[in-house]
Amino acid sequence: MAIEAFLSVGSRRSYTTAHHHLNLWKTLLPASRQTAVKVERQIAEVRRYCDSSRRNYSYSSNFSSRWPFTVFKRYYSSSRSIDDNNLSCFNVDKPVTSKVRNSTNGPGANQPMKKLPIGIQSIDKLLGEGYAYVDKTDYARRLITEGSPCNFMSRPRRFGKSLFLDTLREIFKGNRELFKGYAIHESDYDWKQYPVVYLDFSRIISTTPEMVEIGLQEILQDIAALHGLETSGSNSNTQLSRLVTALSERAPVVVLVDEYDKPLIARLTDPDIADKNKEVLQGFFSTLKTLDPHLRFTFVTGISKFAQVSLFSSFNNLEDLTMDPAFADMMGYTEEELRTCFAPHIQAIAQEKSKESGKKVTQEDVLKEIREWYNGYRFSEKDVSVYNPFSTLNFLKKRQFEGYWYETGTPTFLIGELKKYPQSMISLDGTTATRDELMGISHLDRVGLPALMYQTGYFTIQDYNSISRLYQLGLPNEEVRRAFVNSLVKSFAPMTNLKASEEYVTALEQHRPDFLFKQIELGLSSFAYQVFVDAKERTYQGMLLSMLYGMGFHPLSERSTNVGRIDVVLEVSNTTYIMELKLDGSSDAALKQIHDKGYWKPYAHKGKQIVIMGANFSSRDRNISDWKGELLSESGKKVKDIFPQVGE
Repeated sequence: MAIEAFLSVGSRRSYTTAHHHLNLWKTLLPASRQTAVKVERQIAEVRRYCDSSRRNYSYSSNFSSRWPFTVFKRYYSSSRSIDDNNLSCFNVDKPVTSKVRNSTNGPGANQPMKKLPIGIQSIDKLLGEGYAYVDKTDYARRLITEGSPCNFMSRPRRFGKSLFLDTLREIFKGNRELFKGYAIHESDYDWKQYPVVYLDFSRIISTTPEMVEIGLQEILQDIAALHGLETSGSNSNTQLSRLVTALSERAPVVVLVDEYDKPLIARLTDPDIADKNKEVLQGFFSTLKTLDPHLRFTFVTGISKFAQVSLFSSFNNLEDLTMDPAFADMMGYTEEELRTCFAPHIQAIAQEKSKESGKKVTQEDVLKEIREWYNGYRFSEKDVSVYNPFSTLNFLKKRQFEGYWYETGTPTFLIGELKKYPQSMISLDGTTATRDELMGISHLDRVGLPALMYQTGYFTIQDYNSISRLYQLGLPNEEVRRAFVNSLVKSFAPMTNLKASEEYVTALEQHRPDFLFKQIELGLSSFAYQVFVDAKERTYQGMLLSMLYGMGFHPLSERSTNVGRIDVVLEVSNTTYIMELKLDGSSDAALKQIHDKGYWKPYAHKGKQIVIMGANFSSRDRNISDWKGELLSESGKKVKDIFPQVGE
């Protein structure tokens, strides 16, 4: 039997990934008792080998039809020979079928399509009701058995923090059977039971410090009731101390804190209230520190790291995992996890798009677009990026590229800070910062924009210079880029009176785009110059698109043709506008590209005239420097040139 030859053992998750892929292959094997016994024996044997070898080999993320052969062969060849040209060595009873062998998604390509766990934060519900699950349990095992007893991690909202904490809760409750089939179940974890104090700060009303105090007391009362106890004490600090002390008589206590910073984040628009809320949190976490002799394990999560909260000053042994390369992909989905766990959904989307477009759309085509829209989050100096899990799951369900994550919480405070302090605006195409600048928010009344944008997920690490120790930051993906630019335009563009108007529509119907461009130039001039420092072409394109939306249009961006992508397509009742944009080039070059690639041809003979337009942005002027166009007949024949009016 050579099923172990399919195992992918990565340097970060060794046995986790190996075991996960082995279980996926179990679903593809004949369901005989003899096979099942052999598979379970292989699981135990492979685990022992992985633990003793400490040498990890992984197959390439660039999958091909020969992916089964670029796998973990060290273990296999240590006990028997392997023949890369003999497929029958890879299965118990019969050779791998061509359908499985040629999958571009590796193990799991033929697994059933499971429900998507959108918004589910209960691991019991997720695993018990048959939802798809990306196995992160070996991270939990490593934290518990090998890591610090006191840990902290910040991640943007909706990145799986609550689900991971709930996973820890069930593990500490000793609920081994819940995790059957996942990495920690097959490990040597001891499954001892510990009392758990789970504090969800998102439940707390934070309008005043008094409400924060009441909220903490209510949570502690609920936890005590779950353990058959009653709380006592005049404040939350005393109640916490007495609750943990009482529970520790049974066993050392586990404390899990979710969204510790919610009472601060929610009140950043009112620094006085935020500061008073901070004082409540300081007292609470200082008390928690004094209970260290009674604690088995502590894990705290949040969106940000506020340096002045005593959580970080009192806990001398607090291990901050936020930028630790070993845990960079503990939350979020890696490329490998997306391919493996959601292969059926990706395959279904590719088939649907093929049917809709009338041309072959492969799974790699779909993955490329998902990558552009939702990947790109990097949390350490190690070059490992993850997908936004919330947006990715929503796309897999709704099958439309939209700003799902952004829509659930627009950065009103961030935009407010930019409006109050326009001189602090930073380029949308990135900036640099040190680790301390990224991770330490020390002033509630004036938060540094690089730290705020990084910790909340609007900026991410794009590169790291080990010599200067500087991190290069930028927008992570297309979802954030489009949505954030749109928020900026909505907030700053009203100063130029950009709003839906029949004037704009009428001007375009009369083939007078100069009126439109004049408004766009005014809109671009309203932004602080820092926005455009080192700006790329797509930044200007995003600004233009957002302004067009603000004028009441519904432009199409990056419209694909068989020879390339059109930057902007805009429709009015009698005319289709096709725009090509350049940065520090020329309108002539943009117009020539439209002609050379025939971007207008798919729109010919559709009952409308066509206007093709080339526009150039100047990085020096941070605005449109020149533009020109041509009016074409319905058949594509040139009717006349279109130029800016004199004086415009």
